[in-house]
Amino acid sequence: MKNIFKLIIFGSIITGIFACEKNPAELIDESPKVEEAPTYTPDSPMWKKLNSPVSYSFTDGVVKTESENLYTCVIGRPDTTNDHLAIDNKSRIDMMGNIDAQTIISGTYSPDGNFWNLRKTESTPRFSPILLGPFAVFGRTEVEYFSLFGGGFYFNESFPDGVNYYLDSWMMTDFNQTGDIIGKGLLTGCMVNNAGYFIENNAGKQMWAISRIRVYEKRKPFPNSFLGKFAMASAEVNKKEVGFMLSESESEKVPTKEFYQYDDANDTWTRKADFPGDDRYEGTIFGVKDKIYYGLGQSKTEARGFRDIWQYDPVTDKWTKFATYPGSGNIKVATAKVSGKVYIGFGYYVGATKINTEKYIGVSDFWEFVPSRK
Repeated sequence: MKNIFKLIIFGSIITGIFACEKNPAELIDESPKVEEAPTYTPDSPMWKKLNSPVSYSFTDGVVKTESENLYTCVIGRPDTTNDHLAIDNKSRIDMMGNIDAQTIISGTYSPDGNFWNLRKTESTPRFSPILLGPFAVFGRTEVEYFSLFGGGFYFNESFPDGVNYYLDSWMMTDFNQTGDIIGKGLLTGCMVNNAGYFIENNAGKQMWAISRIRVYEKRKPFPNSFLGKFAMASAEVNKKEVGFMLSESESEKVPTKEFYQYDDANDTWTRKADFPGDDRYEGTIFGVKDKIYYGLGQSKTEARGFRDIWQYDPVTDKWTKFATYPGSGNIKVATAKVSGKVYIGFGYYVGATKINTEKYIGVSDFWEFVPSRK
């Protein structure tokens, strides 16, 4: 399979417009046009379209141009915890994303007001960073919340494989504290019972835990084969958060289907029902209350992306085809949860060129997903 990470840096295919020789006096618009991803209409009340960040000016006074998109992006929730607690009236969602090879944006989204507050900075973008949180720190009179952001990589031809990995981590209260993150390479993880768990996406398959006081603990490596990429999320099982992981495969010969449950108390993995959907890679996974959801992603055999979302029930150990994503993105789609609601968007649309090779178009639409409305 082609290297996705090197392909998506180009973002979109740009077609030039050339002047017509038959009428040289006519004024011709020679500015390039950016190809846009297709748009879709929701087929269920579970979905609600929200304001996109690209419709807002930046706080430093710089307004976006029509050619800017939020290509790869992470979003998270730093100031509340535990979906079963009704304390999200003051919640905000933090966001950091890439516009182009020299520019990043960061800021916040208010679910209550459906508006963004953004900053634009000239800096080297990072791809596939990790975001864990929110962590809850319990004081004598109040609870403080924060998330940790860091890792990922950037493109640099002077390094092996053309990429260099970040080893930093940032506390997401106001992005002003920094520290070290363990593990060089692509990391994926999730929150389980107010602790963060993440795994190194390589042959070592090393698991780590990080506590609310930012202490790293080495866990047992994942005991089965590394197929290409791990996708992790958590859900409630018997009123306790439990971690789940889907082992994604890059190979057409090995399907993406192996699904596991993680017992954080005993540091053990148990294989669960295989994912039954079409074979794919770079899917999106998240948990809502007592269910896990996985879908989207890219086909391994065709130049197209998926829009289906499947639901996993830990009680019955069964998968059910649940929803169709109305957004344009298929891969690198970002998600954040606020009390039973999922905020989802950004990423890349995967389609086919005229010669049937993959093309990737950065998208910036943003949606609210509430499974209970089905």
